[in-house]
Amino acid sequence: MNLWAIFLTGLTTGGVSCAAVQGGLLASIIANQKKQELTDLTNRQKTAPISLRQFDQLDWLPVSMFLGAKLFSHVILGFLLGGLGSVFTLSLGAQLGLQVFTALFMLATAMNFLDVHPIFRYLAFQPPRFLRRLIKDQAKSKALFAPMALGLFSIFIPCGVTQSMEVLAVASGSPVQGALIMGAFVLGTTPIFAALGIATAKLTEVWQAVFNKTAAAILIALAVYSLNGVLIVLDSPLTINKMTNKIAWFFSDERFSQKTENDQYVKQIGNIQQVTIDIRNNGYYPKQFRVKQGVPVELTLASGNVYSCAQAFVFREFDINTIVKANSEQKFTFTPEEKGKFTFSCSMGMYTGVMEVI
Repeated sequence: MNLWAIFLTGLTTGGVSCAAVQGGLLASIIANQKKQELTDLTNRQKTAPISLRQFDQLDWLPVSMFLGAKLFSHVILGFLLGGLGSVFTLSLGAQLGLQVFTALFMLATAMNFLDVHPIFRYLAFQPPRFLRRLIKDQAKSKALFAPMALGLFSIFIPCGVTQSMEVLAVASGSPVQGALIMGAFVLGTTPIFAALGIATAKLTEVWQAVFNKTAAAILIALAVYSLNGVLIVLDSPLTINKMTNKIAWFFSDERFSQKTENDQYVKQIGNIQQVTIDIRNNGYYPKQFRVKQGVPVELTLASGNVYSCAQAFVFREFDINTIVKANSEQKFTFTPEEKGKFTFSCSMGMYTGVMEVI
């Protein structure tokens, strides 16, 4: 995969999938800052009239700091991955924990927009004193610090496509090539994050009264989406999918009962049940299949020319957590000992499937 193709991956699937969590966090910080700026503007106009245009320069500043810090941190990460291998990649537990943290932060930001309690006003990241003294402008120091910290922090909340780029960086075996891979990918994601950040700042100015409630609703939806993704990866019975699709599951069970003893996607070769899951840009196929209890299963994950979150495959019940490279296959063998339905998904819970043990 050349650098141009990596850039295009970031520009398309990479930007979209990463925006769900990282984009929501960026919008949270910028909207929080903008709300505080407008409050400060109102207070200062009582003594000295100030044009709103004086604050326009702060719209691009936080977005630029976020993008610059994100590019810097990922280039360094790529350099380390290319030289030292996957020792710098996060465990699944750490990734899910950070995804929960970002979801809770978005929920708290929504509560601030809705003025639920004064405590939520303290969500803004405060720059250290040395930075405030260096810049000598409190508004600019805030606009610099929080987005920059978030940009650096973004390496700890990777989407599935970012993880596949990390695998490419490790496979390159070269610090320079690893840095170029991660840099090209992040540059590709830049337009969608820039548009999201600037749109958040401008909308806060123009429709402040309406925006607060609208932004709160969007952030709550994104937070619920992120938390639901974590629950899906953990195969929790409390996911939105499971709670709202009980009727669909019921009808699926009826369709299963009308099939022959072996599922059409499962081949019985001797004492082995062979199943192949095709990894596609929009998810997994088949999304449902069933196997027999107590009989070993040989699961093959086959990926074509795919660069999406679906490459980061997690089947927690059977200790499978892997990233399937484009145009490759991976095989896993396990024995299902308990009956039931078990969910497999991408690392963010965006794409899912179910294996039923009968």
